[in-house]
Amino acid sequence: MPFTDGSSQLEPLLFAMKQYKNLTKSTIEITPSSGQGNYSPNQKVIFTLPYASTISLEDLALHFTFTSKNLPVATAASGGDSTCIEKITAPRDVASLISEIDIKINGQTVQHLTRYNDIVNIFEQFQNGSVSASALAGANKYKDVWKQMYTIDDASGAITPGTIDVNKDATKNVVSKKFIVNKWYGLLGARGKETSSNFIDTNMLGEVTIAFTLARASVCPSVIKPESKAQSDVSALSSGEYLAAKNARNSSYELSDVKMSMVRYNLPNSYGEALASNLSGGAKYQIAFNHYEFHTQKAGKESDTLRWNENSRDIKGLLAVFTDNERENTNLPMPYDAAMNTSPYFKYENTIHDYSQFQIGSVKMPQNVLDTESVYLENCRGLYPNRGHDGIISGGFNNTAGTTFTYNCNGDIVEFLQYYFMAYLSLEMTEGITPETKMGKKLLSGLSSEQLPISCSYTYKNKGANSKSWDKSVHVISLTTRMLVIQNGQNVHIEI
Repeated sequence: MPFTDGSSQLEPLLFAMKQYKNLTKSTIEITPSSGQGNYSPNQKVIFTLPYASTISLEDLALHFTFTSKNLPVATAASGGDSTCIEKITAPRDVASLISEIDIKINGQTVQHLTRYNDIVNIFEQFQNGSVSASALAGANKYKDVWKQMYTIDDASGAITPGTIDVNKDATKNVVSKKFIVNKWYGLLGARGKETSSNFIDTNMLGEVTIAFTLARASVCPSVIKPESKAQSDVSALSSGEYLAAKNARNSSYELSDVKMSMVRYNLPNSYGEALASNLSGGAKYQIAFNHYEFHTQKAGKESDTLRWNENSRDIKGLLAVFTDNERENTNLPMPYDAAMNTSPYFKYENTIHDYSQFQIGSVKMPQNVLDTESVYLENCRGLYPNRGHDGIISGGFNNTAGTTFTYNCNGDIVEFLQYYFMAYLSLEMTEGITPETKMGKKLLSGLSSEQLPISCSYTYKNKGANSKSWDKSVHVISLTTRMLVIQNGQNVHIEI
């Protein structure tokens, strides 16, 4: 069924806002309430939304300057000459720098998203063939991730694109660039797609805090200068001195100038009085929003089954991926993957996949197991806007000019297996839902669990597994709907 603002009784009141006079809006900026100036991997950046304000969560934008730091330098004992041996940069989509998002209202958690960087990288593959809808976030599908790190000459205005080359001078390898993240998943996401409404008033909510936990440095791609090149820079540099610098490296990144901007609506007092009157009369303001939850276990080489219980208002989709456990064993930037144009931290491959199948309760979905080609096709059928299209984008995985690293329905199955294997089960009604007919509406149309736990599982079978090294974990992402319910007296709770 279609619903707007979660079938809220306040919807007529919200639409009546257009009848108010002297309605204005302004863009404001806030700094972290956590009080720090700079932030490093695994640290939290916490913002408290302004009190007594009417805002749209959809308009929130996170601003910061990304700077690489601690680049290793190899120094020759004979002569004292040195050369920098590593260069790192931000991931392809800088929203990948966020590993967790935690939204609290009056101290109560209303949404906690883990592995947010995986959510960004996985689901962005379905979005109009681009890595991100926001060029401000650095994810320009037509440019090399290193060239996005440009510099501008203050005197001439000349733009110099970044390069993958590691300069001898460490200061010339430091990447420092301003970014803005303004596209979100979950409660902060786009109205109609991620939520039924983004319109909130902190008068009726109380204290709202948003915490971003920064990802480990392994999400950043790295280029290490070969020993031969380092020795051509410094002829007296020995192999031992080069390896000592390489093995002792602790390269990382830092965020500075962190702030959040948003649009605040300035409404007359009569609006606040009407809102309070409606809530005190028993009305509820409800916002339905997408929630993403990971279920994980170590992956068996030959075959295995991942089981979990799902307890949600409705299940919109299930998506299975595989990740290398190696990525969890390092805090250092990972070697740049040119084909992916980012860090291999976001590589979800399974080249020996044979077949997959989900099961919800006692029902196997689909009825028959899906071989590799069928899994590939279901990805193209599963998520709007790709359903019914010839392909997500032409060009596939190769990173030549005018193409992007995004698989397509007319592409190469081998490349799909090599980089972005995803087994997707769509349970959401999407027929005929286009941008023109959607009109900001959100459908609650997934498989209803009647708010009771349902036993779910994902089974996969690999082929030739005994001859292949295998150190992976299997993950299933549950895409479900949750409801934020706001009542009188800043009484807020979540219905799952």
